[in-house]
Amino acid sequence: MQAAESSHNLVLQVLPDSAVALCRWSGPMTLADRVQCRQQMVEFCNVQSVDNLLIDGREQQSRTDIVDSYEFAKDVPREMHGLNIAFVHRPDDESLRFIETVAFNRGANTRAFTDYDAALRWLESL
Repeated sequence: MQAAESSHNLVLQVLPDSAVALCRWSGPMTLADRVQCRQQMVEFCNVQSVDNLLIDGREQQSRTDIVDSYEFAKDVPREMHGLNIAFVHRPDDESLRFIETVAFNRGANTRAFTDYDAALRWLESL
């Protein structure tokens, strides 16, 4: 169960010996990129029968303002229903932290981390 997909700056894979899907985006990320990435993550998790998703955004460069981030985040619980989502972000980049907070407040099972291993441990504990 270790399929991998790559599209532009996006890498999707199931981590070895794990039931966790990893999404890694590097480089600039616009609102359109976020929406497309969300669709690809959901499809990938469905095909792989994985409920735990680790989004590693430490190498992304957000190109969305606060309003676009909110509009994107408020749909996460509906669009990504049934997924446990850990967001890993750089300490100086609050865009993913903001998205996680909005999604959590609207009912998604999400958590934000700056430590990759802590995020993975949280998902594996579910």
